[in-house]
Amino acid sequence: MLADRYSDDKERGNAMGIALGGLALGVLIGPPFGGIMYEFVGKSAPFLILSILALGDGMLQLFMMQPSVTHTEAEAPSLKALVMDPYILIASGAITFANMGIAMLEPSLPIWMMDNMDASRWEQGVTFLPASISYLIGTNLFGPLGHRIGRWRAALIGLVVIGGCLMIVS
Repeated sequence: MLADRYSDDKERGNAMGIALGGLALGVLIGPPFGGIMYEFVGKSAPFLILSILALGDGMLQLFMMQPSVTHTEAEAPSLKALVMDPYILIASGAITFANMGIAMLEPSLPIWMMDNMDASRWEQGVTFLPASISYLIGTNLFGPLGHRIGRWRAALIGLVVIGGCLMIVS
């Protein structure tokens, strides 16, 4: 959707940074919100509030954007062609490995905190704030940076930083 809307490479990079910033904001708010709501309101409260917000957002998008299907003359590449493209394989591998770090911490860190620190639910949720804040900063920083130094260099820097941080955590 962003590639269709922003054909200029620089504008598209900035738009992707903003879009991923929205994703990062959800990651930033999610764990503390869930932990605090679970601890002080109840187990179902974060899910009910999030479901209402998601439904409201979906309805706003439906009415504000008024989506429609447009058919193009060009034929889309097959799934096999996409999977065989080395650039797509490299990009999907980088995204997978970059996200595995936080994905491994999400289930294991709260358990470790309960066992070793006797941490409450809200403390477990707030623990993810530094990672979420750095994700929010990184998504807005690496979009323009990727345009200046090259996307592959920006991705390489990100992967090296993630690898170093994961070594420190272990």
